[in-house]
Amino acid sequence: MDTATPIIYLVRHGQTDWNAHRRLQGQTEIPMNDYGRSQVIANAHKLAAVMDDPDIFNYVSSPISRARETLQILQQTLGLPADNIQIDDRLKELHYGEFASHTWEELREIRPDDVMQRFDNSWDYVIPRGECYAQLSRRVLNWLAEIEQDTVVAAHAGVSRVLQAHFSQHPHRNEVAFLQAPQDRILVIKDEQISWL
Repeated sequence: MDTATPIIYLVRHGQTDWNAHRRLQGQTEIPMNDYGRSQVIANAHKLAAVMDDPDIFNYVSSPISRARETLQILQQTLGLPADNIQIDDRLKELHYGEFASHTWEELREIRPDDVMQRFDNSWDYVIPRGECYAQLSRRVLNWLAEIEQDTVVAAHAGVSRVLQAHFSQHPHRNEVAFLQAPQDRILVIKDEQISWL
């Protein structure tokens, strides 16, 4: 009996203009820019080089449009129909609430106390009208527990960070917010270990 755990390839959406200007997006609908689309195409070629049969994978996305478009580009580049996409709300980005649309520099000026609390305890600090990494982790790990087949997922930096923390058994939860989540690499989860393409 095969007891291998499914392989997960997590592709963060490509760059948006807000990413380029270091604005917090969270769940705000900001589209990818052309550079971001080129990042996704490059990631699709990386996937093609390691996937024996793209048809056997499950394809799932956050409902946020930049992630959905990422998955559609991946499927198109892999020669798959772009209509076989599952959407899962649990894969939405961290909700930045009242922090959304601002840069950290702006927030340090207009909400210094909130920023200090956030950086002192990013795992448990609930952003006003938003959420914390602990809440994000609960919903993402709930999704993860249901994965039964090899999966390509298009999502966000926060989703990548909490999965990295889970599989690395990251000892310092407050460091999760600072884990890398590059848009030009793919997070690979295989045999409960993480690596990058």
